[in-house]
Amino acid sequence: MNTYTLEAATHDTLADVVALIPDPAEAGRRLTFTRSRVEAGALRPEQFLILRSPRGVEGVCLRPASPQIPLLPRLREDVPAGALISFLRELRAAGPRLILVSTQAPLRREEAEAAGWDLQEANVVYETTDLRARSYPADPHVQPVTANDPGVAAALTALGREAWTPGEDWTLYALTHAGEVVALAALGASGPPDTAGIDLIGVLPQRRGQGLGARLHAHLLHLAAQTFGTHVGGTEADNRAMRRLFERHGARLVSTQLDFHTPAVPAP
Repeated sequence: MNTYTLEAATHDTLADVVALIPDPAEAGRRLTFTRSRVEAGALRPEQFLILRSPRGVEGVCLRPASPQIPLLPRLREDVPAGALISFLRELRAAGPRLILVSTQAPLRREEAEAAGWDLQEANVVYETTDLRARSYPADPHVQPVTANDPGVAAALTALGREAWTPGEDWTLYALTHAGEVVALAALGASGPPDTAGIDLIGVLPQRRGQGLGARLHAHLLHLAAQTFGTHVGGTEADNRAMRRLFERHGARLVSTQLDFHTPAVPAP
């Protein structure tokens, strides 16, 4: 016998969509913002799926209007397995991508896969909360570039990033040696106010193991500290080299993420 229910939120139950946010002040801000979007017609209450049990709200997830936006559920750490599987199975109809973030949901891979999701990758996120609290060495061999500059397009291709394009207000940088591009990275704003993002695109395969990535990353942190107070960056959970680089430059691990997709449909 099921002791849980799945239901869409209504105008009367909108407060439940923030019930699992631990900070009351943040929950209040989120609820005010959500209600304002509903009143403006930009959001419908029924886009929120709520998982309930006799003890209250067990899980909440916004089902975005665009399938390009991933599903990011918020769940109790001890949500029962059967309830979790049913909840995640229901979300499969809402979008092709599901991300479980350790700061707001348990990383329950087995239940997600039992609900029909396929794990694509596990990632970690690091944060440097005060870029100005320490100094990062500038490197005279790092310069801003574009994809049209000599050697840049070839380097992007060698790094498997030939389709890379800069985001709005992002700048591409190259580390050169003897006039040759040996590493690429990009710097720009990363969502939250006063937060920088760095995309360490990579070091050319034949030049790895020489500390070039660390030099380029430090230089971009040096630049970021002139404009931003915080840096947030991520990498694959098994990328030990990049994780050591984050830690060496003063970042701390803030979350782990499991990225799931719906299974590919076989060609007829």
